[in-house]
Amino acid sequence: MKDVLILFSGGKDSFLSTLIMLNKGYRVNLVTFDNGQELKSKNVLIGAKKIKNKFGEDKVNIIGIKKTDAIFRELICSFYNYDTNYINQKFGNITISQFNCLACRLSMYILSIIICKKENVKLVVDGARKSQLFAIEQETMINEFKKLFENFNLEIIFPVLNETYDYSIKNQILANGFVPKMNECQCLLGMPILNGSMNDDILEGCLNVYMKELYPKIERIIETYKNIDFKEKYL
Repeated sequence: MKDVLILFSGGKDSFLSTLIMLNKGYRVNLVTFDNGQELKSKNVLIGAKKIKNKFGEDKVNIIGIKKTDAIFRELICSFYNYDTNYINQKFGNITISQFNCLACRLSMYILSIIICKKENVKLVVDGARKSQLFAIEQETMINEFKKLFENFNLEIIFPVLNETYDYSIKNQILANGFVPKMNECQCLLGMPILNGSMNDDILEGCLNVYMKELYPKIERIIETYKNIDFKEKYL
């Protein structure tokens, strides 16, 4: 039985992604990340335990909550010291909200890479979905994230990326024998595009920040933190 590491937020997207992988015969390892701005992160464990109770210990391993706050700070500190003119000239159209989401997701991916290397897991699953209108969940960024994992001889997949409607996801969860009432935590920083639009300028700004500001830091950060356990009560 092959293992997969699942970024498990407890929401319907990560919940369905987990069920999809279980139905494909994988043993799932559920990890929840907290950058220090999550409310009620322990709620996630309720949904994780429901899945484990149905599928059994041999198929479901709950890793638990891992703190990404140290890695998150590594990624955001220099950016927060730049003035607006410098940001616009170097990166283009990027809001602080979009930057926070990008840095947070990347901190999750960095810690996922560390965990995979320790546990000899080769596949990572993210419940990202394009219809939520986060810049980091559009094809432009998804393709870059796939390349990132390939650089470390890993693979990341997005089982619900093209799902459009919430009702469809809920129906699939229901068809798998679960009431589609989720127990996810709430991030205080992340929000989608507020006017409901997504355009090339926004995506280009996100990509520029990733490639010019964040990507060059990844190998050093992994080397720095590869031996830290990142338990829920970090430090």
